[in-house]
Amino acid sequence: MIYLRTMAVGTVLGASLLLTGCIDLTKSATFHENGEARVELEVGMSAELAALLTNPQLAKQFGSDKTPNPLADCGKPWPTTEPLPAGVRSAETRKGKRGDMETCTLIFEVSDPVAAVESAMKVEIPNADAVPKQDVSMTRLPLGYRLRMGMQPAKQPELPPEAAKMAAAMMEAMFANRYLTLSLTGKRIENTNGELSADKSKATWRFPLASLANVSPDKPVTIEADVIYR
Repeated sequence: MIYLRTMAVGTVLGASLLLTGCIDLTKSATFHENGEARVELEVGMSAELAALLTNPQLAKQFGSDKTPNPLADCGKPWPTTEPLPAGVRSAETRKGKRGDMETCTLIFEVSDPVAAVESAMKVEIPNADAVPKQDVSMTRLPLGYRLRMGMQPAKQPELPPEAAKMAAAMMEAMFANRYLTLSLTGKRIENTNGELSADKSKATWRFPLASLANVSPDKPVTIEADVIYR
């Protein structure tokens, strides 16, 4: 359950970048008229990877027995011995399927989005040096919130030119056609760099996972939106 607790806090940030090949991430936040929100994070994993992670012998052979498995604890209740993150009223997980993907959806009822983001920013992410750093802020507006998120490049290992080129090619192949999709829904979305729905109540961002694994200063990843909930 440790992985789900870590991921739970991370969902409020807008993305969890514990990147593993053959994974899709879809995160949505819907804001209600009272300023509270429902946050859902769906982790979609290919059937092949799910089988690898759930087979003890194969996992040990490939060294993934020490890799967090987002499906292992899916469907279990939040442990009574563990407090919920600040600003979160309830949490649950649900298993499912989407196409050829095994999915686990984490669902959170957030009573205080600002406190939840502040709590999420304090969480320790495993292998933090290997993933892009997230800089997230949420501030209160009259009848809304201002969300700003940026990603800084991860620390890159020093490799010979040929090895670096090969690593980049492997990364592209591993994350081909896999995406992180984020969406915010409220009464109205303003001042956003996301794709707005026709009625301006929803903003969506869709990032290839390969681009997130290779964030660079000249190719920044940013999310901006003012969510008006009433």
